[in-house]
Amino acid sequence: MLSAVELLEESPAGVEVPIVQIAEHAGLAKSVVYRQFAGRDELDRRIRTEITDRFVADIEDALDIGVGSINEILVRTVGGVVTWIEDHPRLHEFLRTGPPDDGSDIDAMSALIATIAASTRMLVTGLAGAVGVADDGSADTMTFAIVSMTEATVTRWANDPDRVLTRDQLIAEVASYAWHVVDGVARRHGLTLDPDQQLVEIITQLATPGA
Repeated sequence: MLSAVELLEESPAGVEVPIVQIAEHAGLAKSVVYRQFAGRDELDRRIRTEITDRFVADIEDALDIGVGSINEILVRTVGGVVTWIEDHPRLHEFLRTGPPDDGSDIDAMSALIATIAASTRMLVTGLAGAVGVADDGSADTMTFAIVSMTEATVTRWANDPDRVLTRDQLIAEVASYAWHVVDGVARRHGLTLDPDQQLVEIITQLATPGA
């Protein structure tokens, strides 16, 4: 997979990397590569899964709730999305060309958004439970809205030849949108959050009776 991903990154947009080229890059006989996959479709699915796993790993590192305020975590995470999409335009594009290797029929980008949203939802649900709030429906809708909005907005910016916002301005804008969504949901549940306070401190205070 490493050779396939490397060649994909180097190839022009919309150009399919031949299997023989992947084999040569990996130092393998073409027959060896062919034996590992049922066909081109399976190879492409495996490549999309590898790309998805890399993207998810980077974003989950940025989502570390143990370090930073809510605002810092949002800025860090949005920044991670911007960096990944900027640094890997061909990989990002390839995710939209078909499904991953998980038996699903949706394109890999949609699957990626669902995966990150699910991971974030579990995090939010766990934090909400720690402070006595349980609303899986709100958590599910909120996290999907934030993740899909972020990916779509960053993609539009990355593909715009005449960008109005700088990279830092974009990150600040998108992070602020995400914060307003979080703040709105929190207030609906009777919680007032300080976006500049360390998140672990907020959790400790809200989870302590009488705090």
